[in-house]
Amino acid sequence: MSVARDHRKKLKKKQHKNNKETNKKRLNKKIYYFIGGAVLIAVVILLSVLIPNVRISKYTKAISKNQALEQVLGFRPQIANPRAISNSLRVADSFAAEDLLKDGKKIGEDAIIFMDNPDADKSKKIPKQCFMLLVVDNNLKVVGLLPYKPTYFDLGGKVDFNKFFDSFKGKSAISFINRFDGIYTDDSNTALVVKNKVREAMSLFYIEKYGAAQFDKISKGGFIFAERGTKVPDIEFTDVNGKKYKLSDFKNHKIIAIGGNPNCGGCVSSIERLSYEFKKYDLNDVRFIVFSFSDKKGDAANLTKPLPGNAVVVLDPDRSISKKIKLNISPYIALIDKNLTLFYRGPGEPTRDTLSNIKDFLGGK
Repeated sequence: MSVARDHRKKLKKKQHKNNKETNKKRLNKKIYYFIGGAVLIAVVILLSVLIPNVRISKYTKAISKNQALEQVLGFRPQIANPRAISNSLRVADSFAAEDLLKDGKKIGEDAIIFMDNPDADKSKKIPKQCFMLLVVDNNLKVVGLLPYKPTYFDLGGKVDFNKFFDSFKGKSAISFINRFDGIYTDDSNTALVVKNKVREAMSLFYIEKYGAAQFDKISKGGFIFAERGTKVPDIEFTDVNGKKYKLSDFKNHKIIAIGGNPNCGGCVSSIERLSYEFKKYDLNDVRFIVFSFSDKKGDAANLTKPLPGNAVVVLDPDRSISKKIKLNISPYIALIDKNLTLFYRGPGEPTRDTLSNIKDFLGGK
C-alpha cells in the first residue's frame, strides 16, 4: 500500500515539475512574442517618423493655390485686386500678387513665386518650375511661405525642408531688404534662390506701399538692382600691401568687384560657388577687386581663396569705401565693363540673375 502511495507521489511531483516547465516555456514564449512585437511596433513607428521626414525634405505636397492659402491662414480668404508688382530699376523680377480679404476687409496680400526647378533634369516627370505662395499681413510681415502644385525639389546640403520654410514666418520686409533676416541656407543653391526671390517680392510689396523714395532710404547704401550703362565712381583705395589705386587704373580691363564679410560662412560659400562660374571663362582680361569687411588681413583670405591669385584686396571694416560703389552689403557683386561702365550689380549669390549676367559679361556661350 505504501509502495503504491509513494509511486503516486512521485508521479504527482514529476507531473507538477513538467507543468512548471511547460508553464515557464509558455511564459518565455509570451515574453519573447511581447518583446518581439514591441520591437516591431517601435521599428514601424520609427520608420513612419523618419520616412516622411526624408520625403518632405525633397517633395512638396501636391496642393492647389487655394489649399495653400487655407493652410497658411486657417481659412479660405476672399481675393481682390489681382495685379503684377514690378520695379525694373530696383528689382530684377516681377510677381503676380493679389489682396486677401476677410469679411470684406483687407488682411494681407499674397504673391506667387516661381523659379526654374534645379532638379528638372533628374526626370521627365519633374516639373521645370517650382511654385511657392508668399503670404504677408498688412504690416508686410510674412504669414507663411508654402510650396504648392505637384512639385519636386531638393534643398540639398544640411537645410531641413520644413524648418527652412517655417523660418520665413514673422520676418519683416525690412529684414529682407537689408539682409538681416537670419534665414539659414547653408550650402544650398536652391535655398539661396528661394530666399532671394522672397527678398525681391518683399521689396516690391514695400515699394508698392511706401514708395520707391522711401525704399531707397531704408535700403542700405540705396541699392539699385538694375543700373546697366551708368558710370561707376572713380573711387580711391589702398590694398592690403599699402599700394594706392584708383578704380580708373583698371579701366582698360573688365572688373569684377566683390564686397563681403569674410567671417560670414554663408557669404564665403556664395563667393566660392560664384568662383566656379568665373572659371568657366577666359579671365586674362579680368581684374578682381575684393572689399573685405574686416580689419584683419588674414580674414580676407576666406573671400579670395577661390578667386584668381592676382585679386586686389581692400580692407574695409566700416564698409565706407565699398559704400561709394554700393557694394557694402554682404555678399554683393559688381560687374564693371571697360571705361568703368556698370554692367550689373546684384547679390553675390548664385541666383539665376547673377549667374546669367556673369555669363553675358564674360562672353559665355
